[in-house]
Amino acid sequence: MKVRKVKYLEKILKKKGFVLDPEIEHHRFYYLHIEGKKYPIYTYLSHSVDEYGKDLMGDIKKQLKFDSSAKLDKFFDCPMTKEMYIELLRDQNKI
Repeated sequence: MKVRKVKYLEKILKKKGFVLDPEIEHHRFYYLHIEGKKYPIYTYLSHSVDEYGKDLMGDIKKQLKFDSSAKLDKFFDCPMTKEMYIELLRDQNKI
């Protein structure tokens, strides 16, 4: 898994349908929204970290329900679209 800047992670999460929960202040929680409905697929980013290395990206991989680092990289490098991600979650019965 690549080291990634938090700003970049936030940009891609928003592009893929994740919405920041403004009510949680300790971390920045992003929940998946599909057609206006909030789903229990989420990740959170720390206020005090500028970039995420292998360990923290591993946490995000689990939170976003990926079974491989390669799929996580495709998600953040954008070959995987929002629609492809939603289909993957449905195929795994996660949503």
